[in-house]
Amino acid sequence: MRLSPAHRTAPRRIAAAAIAAGAVLGLVGTSAGTAGAATPAHPGRPDKPIIGGTEKPVGAYPFMAALLAKGRGNPHDRQFCGGSLLEPGVVMTAAHCVVGEQPKQLETVVGRTVLSKKNQGHVRNVTDIVVHPRYARGQEAYDIAFLILDKPVTGTAPVNLPTAGTDALIRPGAKATVIGWGNTDTEVPNYPDRIRAVDVPIVSHIECKASYPGYDKKVNVCAGVEGKDSCQGDSGGPMFRKLPGRRGVYQVGIVSYGDGCAAQGAPGVYTYTGSAKLWDTLGESAQGRKVKRLLGR
Repeated sequence: MRLSPAHRTAPRRIAAAAIAAGAVLGLVGTSAGTAGAATPAHPGRPDKPIIGGTEKPVGAYPFMAALLAKGRGNPHDRQFCGGSLLEPGVVMTAAHCVVGEQPKQLETVVGRTVLSKKNQGHVRNVTDIVVHPRYARGQEAYDIAFLILDKPVTGTAPVNLPTAGTDALIRPGAKATVIGWGNTDTEVPNYPDRIRAVDVPIVSHIECKASYPGYDKKVNVCAGVEGKDSCQGDSGGPMFRKLPGRRGVYQVGIVSYGDGCAAQGAPGVYTYTGSAKLWDTLGESAQGRKVKRLLGR
């Protein structure tokens, strides 16, 4: 994941962002390794964002959320992860983005296209952070967390989720879209102000396991191809599909980790939001059960 130098024990895809007390959530560097969570499990990756994507117009993704370190600086400089509006009062993100952080250190903005444009989107404070209980116990495949907002975001359609326990939306070869403000250059760090998107192919569990021995097909999914991938700064953001005749988008993944960015034979790994095991085990903690009730799951 992409955390501060103090957390530099495992890889993720987090961008640089200073936090109120002076701690850093993200890492923008030129080394091949990236910062990580308290329970290391995955190989490092170079410091970059959406690779091979294109800029998108204002309002293209109203459900998209940016996680910001609270402060007075430019939001572009304070953004460190992505997320998505799951319910009017809940933003879904990656656990490695927020594990160990306090709600008062963060804020989120939903529906903003250009990070520095403060007149875009809905800014919300965070009142609670719920990390998946298995991730909290060191099982990094369960890389999902929920931000409870101080007030709901109205007038914006949240993402849809696949039916728990199905895999119809992650058929190998199917195309999905990943969005974010992550690094766009595999050589020189370049974090864009305007959101970008890239279409990536879903990769089979067998291929993913070959690339990542710790890959868990029950709660993970892989996507990407050489030249097209998510990267640093994209952590926590959505991978989704649009279905013919259906309104809105279906989020199938949360940007989690990967070996390098857009490298051959190293697709990105995502938390699969259609995993029955992911949602069933969320209820192993009191906070998780609260979130499940809130989401009607």
